[in-house]
Amino acid sequence: MDEAEQIVIFTLNEQRYGVPLGVVERVVSMVEITRLPSGPEFIQGVVNVQGEIMPVLNLRRRFNLTERPIELSDQLIIIRCAARGFALMTERVCEVRHCAKQLQTGAEKIIHDQSYLFAVAKLPDGLILLQDPEALLSSAEALSIDELIASGLP
Repeated sequence: MDEAEQIVIFTLNEQRYGVPLGVVERVVSMVEITRLPSGPEFIQGVVNVQGEIMPVLNLRRRFNLTERPIELSDQLIIIRCAARGFALMTERVCEVRHCAKQLQTGAEKIIHDQSYLFAVAKLPDGLILLQDPEALLSSAEALSIDELIASGLP
C-alpha cells in the first residue's frame, strides 16, 4: 500500500476489514450465485459480471467465521487483481478512507499464519484488518476454479 492509499472498508460479523481501493472495480448488491459442483470450500460459487464469470469468495469461510444466511442487503465487492477478477461477499461496504502508513502495523508482527492479512490499521474509531486481495485466492485455487468453469457451467 502507498503512504496515503485509500481503502474500502467492509464488515463481516461486525468486524471491519479493508482492501485497497485501487483493486476495487465496483460494489454491487447481492445477486444470485451459481454454485460450483466442487472446488475450494470458501468459494461460494460464481457470478456473471458483464459477461465475465467470476468466482465469489465467502470470506466467512475463508476467515473461519460463523456462517449466516445470505441476505438481500449483503453486497459484493468486485476485485480486479493482476492475476484475475473475483467477488468478495460482505455484509456491508461502509466507506472509503485514507489510511496512512504510520497508522498500520504489519500483520507479521501480530499474526503469523494468515497470509491474506497484510496489516492492521489503527484508526481513531477502531481497528481495520487490511486484506491482501492477491493472497485471498492462491494460484492453485484459481486454477481449480478455472477448470470447473471451463468444464461446462451453464
